[in-house]
Amino acid sequence: MGPMSTKEKISLFLLIFFYLLFSVRYFPNRPMETFSATMNHLLDSVPYIIAATILVVSVMQKVVGQKLPKNRIARIYLTFGLIAEFFFGMYHYLNQGQV
Repeated sequence: MGPMSTKEKISLFLLIFFYLLFSVRYFPNRPMETFSATMNHLLDSVPYIIAATILVVSVMQKVVGQKLPKNRIARIYLTFGLIAEFFFGMYHYLNQGQV
C-alpha cells in the first residue's frame, strides 16, 4: 500500500485524539490526580486492547493471506480502544457519581 492520503491522515489523527480524550480520568480542580488516574488507567487497559487487536489482526491476516498495513492495524487498535474506553469511562464516572 502506498503513502496515506490527507483524508486518511486526518481520520487517523482524529481516532488518536478521541482515544486519548476518552482515556482521561478527570477529577475537577485536581490536575495531578487526573494525570495519575489517567496514566494508571492506560497502563491497566492498554494490554487488553493490544491482545484483542493481535487476535483480530492475526485472524484477518490468515483470511486475507497477506500482512495488513501498519496504519490499518493502528486503526483496528484505536477502534477497539475507543469502544473499550467508552465502557471503561462509563464505569468510572458512574462509579464516582459524576454523571
